[in-house]
Amino acid sequence: MAKKKIVIIGMGTASAGASAAVNHTSPGSEVSIIEKRGYEMYSACGMPFAFEGRLDFESLKHEFPARGPKTKLYLDTKAVHIDTDKKEVGIEGPKGRSALPYDALIITTGAKPVVPNIANLDGCLGEYAHTLYTWEDAFRLYQAKDTIRRATVIGAGAVGVEFAYAMRKQGLEVMIVEIMDQVFPGALDQDMARHVQEYLDAHGITVLANAMVKEVGGETRLEGITVSEKTYATDLAILACGTVPDVEWLRDFGISVNKNGIITSKTMMTNVRGVYAAGDCVETFHAITGRRCRSMLAVPAMSQGRVAGINAAGGRAVYGGTLNTSISVLGEHAIGSTGLTTEQARQDGHELVIQKAKGFTMPSWHTGHGELIVKLIADKKGRLLGGQAFGEKRAVKNRLDIVSAYLSAKGTLTHMIRGELAYCPDIADIPDPLTTAVEFMMRRVRR
Repeated sequence: MAKKKIVIIGMGTASAGASAAVNHTSPGSEVSIIEKRGYEMYSACGMPFAFEGRLDFESLKHEFPARGPKTKLYLDTKAVHIDTDKKEVGIEGPKGRSALPYDALIITTGAKPVVPNIANLDGCLGEYAHTLYTWEDAFRLYQAKDTIRRATVIGAGAVGVEFAYAMRKQGLEVMIVEIMDQVFPGALDQDMARHVQEYLDAHGITVLANAMVKEVGGETRLEGITVSEKTYATDLAILACGTVPDVEWLRDFGISVNKNGIITSKTMMTNVRGVYAAGDCVETFHAITGRRCRSMLAVPAMSQGRVAGINAAGGRAVYGGTLNTSISVLGEHAIGSTGLTTEQARQDGHELVIQKAKGFTMPSWHTGHGELIVKLIADKKGRLLGGQAFGEKRAVKNRLDIVSAYLSAKGTLTHMIRGELAYCPDIADIPDPLTTAVEFMMRRVRR
């Protein structure tokens, strides 16, 4: 296969997938990776655990894992221009301005945190109001934790809830404010979200759902936050309000974008031949519905990067869409989901069979057993559409992976009931809550 010059903008999970794929597909190709940070990689998903004190912040940083024999890293460097006619990327770094020629370009610029429109917030940003998107964001907050007694987290998605739990473990008084009517909106059904909210409440974290922050206030520092019509005392506001793709700068270079990100085909190519994109900056599609959507998760980013890298290097690969499989760990518990929620499945026109099953991670007579709640969603013909789980973190991870595998294979309840789950009383119960849910659902599907 012909050797190529491939430029990748951004150094994250999608970039790692792309670089590794290029190295495997065309080992002699030159790979140049542009990164505006002064260091290589860090684990954003590990930041709540570092704040909690379970990890050292420096341990989150690591070397780029997909470095091939002809890989060159341009750190502390920004991509400032793309000329798709000349096929070169203008860069600005420690040595000034220059241009990198390419045969194929892969854009993995990620996303940017949303800063909500709240009265008086601008004056608090960076000191008493923080986003939590970068390593630097989280580390600054960690360094200031001993000067804080009360924190308000705005947003009850994965980032907001995980950091709320971590701050509570550090002894802070924590309140979460969410504009939607539940935690993990869009990822969980309301009944499963209720289990999480009860768990947070039991750990001393207050959740205000269906609530909007109107104003922050204070004389010389943040002292209060007004939610609806009531003001609550707080020392710090955490802005966990989601992200937007980092793509606006690309409009000047003829690359098509919309509110979801860079528009790509199933080969991860943009509207410009030879230019690919992957990760948090792209608009992708759902593997079940086929509808265009965003996915802010590491595994889809890695998969998209792999497809982009193979095709950029001259191979052939197609991305199959995302199931948005996600898991959030809160102490020894976890909440996770994969596929469609009940509301999403109904919006897609499905007549549903839904079952929730409660069981144990180990037999009730075994020391250390815990509760595990599993929920499955299928259509009336028995096609599996989604699943959610809450309980001991390793048990949740295991069940989610099983459900995700069946979803990826377009599996049915019949396939699931014929499958065999491994059993030993030291690690599982029999019947498994997953099996119990399937058995009840099988009685209600159309034969």
